[in-house]
Amino acid sequence: MAEDILAFYLYDEEAEGNVIPEASSPDHITCEKGEFVNYIACDTIEYAKMHNTRAVKKTLTIPEWLNAAATRAGINFSQVLQEALLEKVK
Repeated sequence: MAEDILAFYLYDEEAEGNVIPEASSPDHITCEKGEFVNYIACDTIEYAKMHNTRAVKKTLTIPEWLNAAATRAGINFSQVLQEALLEKVK
């Protein structure tokens, strides 16, 4: 559950435009008897893919000839845009 909580927190901070603090070094954390330090892996993009799937309408402009050619070819504009954006954000 720690991964889910961390992903939610970091995703929210990113969405708000807040600066994400650097991770603490395990060497600088003091543990009491019976306590331990553990790493938590987190991917906010994967979190967003799983929990924020609502579609958002976008308007774009392309040349008329390109629109006609893509329509004739049966190209799904939304799919192409999603694939291109995913490549850019990786």
